[in-house]
Amino acid sequence: MSVFARVLRAGEGKKVKALRDIVPEINALEPEMEATSDEALRHKTVEFREQLDRAGEENVHDAMNDLLVEAFAVTREAARRTIGQRHFDVQLMGGAALHFGWIAEMKTGEGKTLVSTLPVYLNGLTGRGV
Repeated sequence: MSVFARVLRAGEGKKVKALRDIVPEINALEPEMEATSDEALRHKTVEFREQLDRAGEENVHDAMNDLLVEAFAVTREAARRTIGQRHFDVQLMGGAALHFGWIAEMKTGEGKTLVSTLPVYLNGLTGRGV
């Protein structure tokens, strides 16, 4: 069973653990993303959209879940390069929670605006808005 299948079937405590399990996968892509040129990083959006198109309308949600790790890694790197802010692990977890439609409670100053960029990018890839 994939990480995403487990996440979608989990209770609250299990949801947090499942979100924590996604973070190392995103972090593992960080060196690769840092080494990627600006042009290649921009081209990832084209690649992701092509993957979603190939998946078809009926499978778009599963395809987005499959792209989550790499899309979040791209978003993190883009934020680091453009605004000088890097998503922390807890922010990655918050972004995944929002993508799955869950409530992600954060205190003032914990970076909710930066968190929102993760699911906004991923869900925006469909071209249907977020």
